[in-house]
Amino acid sequence: MVKIPVREIESFCRAPGSAIRAVLIYGADQGLVRERSNILLGGVVDDLRDPFRVCDLTGEEAGRDPSRLMEEAVSLSMTGGRRVVRVRGVADSFASTMAEVLKLPTGDTLILVEAAELAARSKLRTAFERAKDTAALACYHDEGRALEAVIADELTRQGITADGDARRLLVSCLGGDRMQTRNEIAKLALYVGPGQRATAKDVEDAIADSSFLSLDRIAHNVSSGNLDDLDRSLERALANRETPATILAAVRRHLTQLGLVLGLKERGVNEAQAMKSAHVLHFRAENALKDAGRRWNASLVHRARDYLFDAEARCRTGMPDTTICRRTLFEIARTAAGNAPRGH
Repeated sequence: MVKIPVREIESFCRAPGSAIRAVLIYGADQGLVRERSNILLGGVVDDLRDPFRVCDLTGEEAGRDPSRLMEEAVSLSMTGGRRVVRVRGVADSFASTMAEVLKLPTGDTLILVEAAELAARSKLRTAFERAKDTAALACYHDEGRALEAVIADELTRQGITADGDARRLLVSCLGGDRMQTRNEIAKLALYVGPGQRATAKDVEDAIADSSFLSLDRIAHNVSSGNLDDLDRSLERALANRETPATILAAVRRHLTQLGLVLGLKERGVNEAQAMKSAHVLHFRAENALKDAGRRWNASLVHRARDYLFDAEARCRTGMPDTTICRRTLFEIARTAAGNAPRGH
């Protein structure tokens, strides 16, 4: 496998080179998986709708009929130019099929495989790592400076600017999914108008509420033990096609922040400074963490995060992910509800 340094991933996607015949793009950030896949596809094929140069399959289709994938992999373009066979949404069980495909003389065809998060010892990752002419690109959630850079880039693309408070609020609201981040900033641009400068109030009106009512609201309900609103907000998110793994990851990030705040407080740092050190930028998140802080301690948070990690892993194995998600969140929320301080 050809190792692509993180700083070179974007340029690689725009021009993968003819020596690479298969690319695996995987990770928890499915928006970033799709974005990089689209960029890579566009770097090889001018017209993405050209049926002679682009074959688009789902993981289910490829798994049900491996022979079709193999036929597509060795086929030549009737109109000239490099072909791309794109396989979306594959699971680790696709590894054996992929290993067989990589043994074939695929000529100038590029095979592009998209997957969710894969463990380090994943069989699918191993299949790519053992081949000499492949690449694997991991897609992690945007955080910190990486998220700030994505936001700045999208603001420029949309033709608007944002003041400091607005940018900080954007960082607090976004980052779980690259495509969602870009879509939300496009919504902000539509709200403020071309060439305008967005304020924190504009972000509140255009983005923050919708974000809070989805993943943030679920996370806050879990940490506060609000079972009734958790049920409503979880149903809403699932109806809006949020994936169970994405929901679990959002709750895990919230508990990570809670654990940092609690850990600092246990070392004698006052609450305000602990919130600042943990980069709590939005008042709703601050209020949720303050409420949760009366119910949790750092040790309990650590155990809950491990439980969430395990649930995320099980969601990626083909088990009933919605059931796993619901059961996990309600078990953690019941723990929080049972730890309510007296008089609460």
